[in-house]
Amino acid sequence: MVSSKLKRHLYSSHPSCANKDKQYFKRCLEQNKKQKKFMKSAVTVSEKALEASYHVAKLIARQKKPHTVGKTLIKPACMEIVRLMLGPNEVKEVNKVSLSADTVKRRIHDMSSDILGTLIKKLLSAEKFALQIYETTIKNKAQLIAIVRFVD
Repeated sequence: MVSSKLKRHLYSSHPSCANKDKQYFKRCLEQNKKQKKFMKSAVTVSEKALEASYHVAKLIARQKKPHTVGKTLIKPACMEIVRLMLGPNEVKEVNKVSLSADTVKRRIHDMSSDILGTLIKKLLSAEKFALQIYETTIKNKAQLIAIVRFVD
């Protein structure tokens, strides 16, 4: 920003800070950088915990279990197994794996979106494909099944 516009912004939008010296703003900038660094370290999830969360979400989806089973059954069971076999210090690492119902739902949605995107890319690059459509009614509800076959 041009210095004249910056000065006008300071006096019009932040009149309480207009008479502060340059060192005040430098301290604020340093505090902001430290705060960002702290928040980033506090919020980031380790790569292994993220991968474990995706694997558990995949298992939950395959078994067609409620999304809440991750937080209410799987995580406590894993923590108890790790506590008994490896010790209480390693339980902290297992506790980093996020298995709340919303997280599991989001992970399953991410995986299904990725599968759909991959399928569409493969289908577009295929030379030939066959499309089979079947329509039926079950309990007065229309059902449509589409099957696509192609060489991969």
